[in-house]
Amino acid sequence: MALSRAAAKHQAAKHRPTPAHWTESFPTWIWLLVLAAWVLLFYGHTLEAPFVYDDLDQILRNPNLADWHNVFTRFLQAPVDFTSELLSSNSAGASYRPLYWISLSLDRHLWGLNPIGYHLTSLLLYAFNGALLLQLLRRLRLAILPALATSLLWLSLPINSESIAWISARAYPLCLFFLLLSLLATLRYLSSRQPVALIAASLAAFAALLSHESGILILPFAALVIWLNFRSSHEPLPSRATIVVLGADLIAIALLFTLRIALHVRSAVGPSAPLTFAATLCKYVGWTILPLRMSVERSTSLPSSAPLVLALAWIVLLSLIALTLLLAKKLPTAAFGLSWLLLALAPFSGIVFLYQGMAERFCFIASIGLAIAIVSLVCSPKLPLRNVLLCAAALWAAWGVYRLETRLADWNSPAQLFRSSLEATPASPTLWFNLGFTLREANQLSDAAEAYQNAARLRPSYERAFASLGETYARMGQLDRSAGAYRQALALKPNDAPTLLNLAVVLHQSGHDDQAEREFRRTIELAPDDASAYTDLGVLLYQQGHIDEAELMFIQAIRHNATDPTPYSNLALLYRQSGHPALALSLYQKLLTIRPNDPEVLANIQRLQQKR
Repeated sequence: MALSRAAAKHQAAKHRPTPAHWTESFPTWIWLLVLAAWVLLFYGHTLEAPFVYDDLDQILRNPNLADWHNVFTRFLQAPVDFTSELLSSNSAGASYRPLYWISLSLDRHLWGLNPIGYHLTSLLLYAFNGALLLQLLRRLRLAILPALATSLLWLSLPINSESIAWISARAYPLCLFFLLLSLLATLRYLSSRQPVALIAASLAAFAALLSHESGILILPFAALVIWLNFRSSHEPLPSRATIVVLGADLIAIALLFTLRIALHVRSAVGPSAPLTFAATLCKYVGWTILPLRMSVERSTSLPSSAPLVLALAWIVLLSLIALTLLLAKKLPTAAFGLSWLLLALAPFSGIVFLYQGMAERFCFIASIGLAIAIVSLVCSPKLPLRNVLLCAAALWAAWGVYRLETRLADWNSPAQLFRSSLEATPASPTLWFNLGFTLREANQLSDAAEAYQNAARLRPSYERAFASLGETYARMGQLDRSAGAYRQALALKPNDAPTLLNLAVVLHQSGHDDQAEREFRRTIELAPDDASAYTDLGVLLYQQGHIDEAELMFIQAIRHNATDPTPYSNLALLYRQSGHPALALSLYQKLLTIRPNDPEVLANIQRLQQKR
């Protein structure tokens, strides 16, 4: 009797539902809510982050985003030049990412210039990517728990913080969104052979290419997905369907390159670095696994070219490839993840010249492969020391969450963001320059001057650093040092009209009127439409007693910028003091249309009317 009871208990335990079984019955929307809550939990406080770094030029000071016609003509019909500040070259090249700009324009129309809305869009896009990744893994026959664990792990990887917290990096999650959609449509086509699914896969691939150049990864990713799909189903690989799918992706890529040629999109010019390929790729893998320090600007992080370093890097890379091939037979999902990781990093590892050198955001799409590989390995019952590895992975993930939160906190303070980044890349002149700008705007002028000095020291040809240093010294009242910095900037870029105008103003303020007049007139020659130069020269001439010429300068300033109140005010003062009250009154009345209810203007009008 006891044996039968024991047998009954054993049988009942055998058929008792495990967590893995009952979670399979949960509706999909529950897991989608879990993913959304996960993103909000870790990234919610980035909603308060301001515009920072490239956001200032690409969003805050970009009027094209506010007008759909401008968006079409500027971003759909023409490329956008890269900056050449990071890695100096004769031609920094250009990008063509119209869907990225359209997404920013949508935010501009919805939210104006409130950064909260832009961050919210980025978080929603990130959550959608997590949901699509979950669906992709499920379609590849992963159980719900490892598929969910992979998505949650990927969403909490600290290496992804830059691509989500920085609005200007949105091209990467946007590109991934379309890549994942294309892969899901590919799987649908393989199972149904429906032309609609094939068309959807191709259109999504083309959309990925229109979001970022990383869209070209659709070809190797589709091949990987096809391989794993039929590896896990134990069915023969359908050669015809595979050729059709990959052919459709090739057509999308060919259309993109044809469009780039038609729009004269030029690639960045510079040398490739095939010898350092392995070292660069290994460095990216290291950042993804152990992001000890992070930086938003990695142009100075290129790997060493020492022979020993290069040899060790090739050994590590070949070992990773060998491990991938070994896992392909026993743990195909882990092999799939490692292959995804390596293939996604390859284009950024010196095969072609990249004007910005290296960047952590290049790891964003690749990091999915790391998450897949790690979860697949620790979930495998065949793996030796599985419990030890599971504990190690849990500790690593917990440390990653800490590192993520530490990094995300920096985005709420631009100055802290640049200071933290400089701990990782202290030789970056671009970071020192941006720190200087941030500190100067916060009126921390002494610290700003030091930051600009560091930028100029690291890159003696950095004209903008010298010009900004000159402006900082001017605000500090150190006019001689300001003039010296401006002259250093002009030695690098002699015909820079704004810097020349700033130098003229400083010379005027420090009493060097003859030099100031000469620089004002040279500025007008270089920029004849610059109203400020006419206004400032008019003030100098008026102070010197050259009334007629000063009058002419103020009139020219008004002609070139009819909405600037300064030349109206100066010319009205000139007329008042030179005995032409009627002309002065007329100018004050015009000035009142520019500055309605201005008490000073109203007082001057009343004073002149009483004298009539």
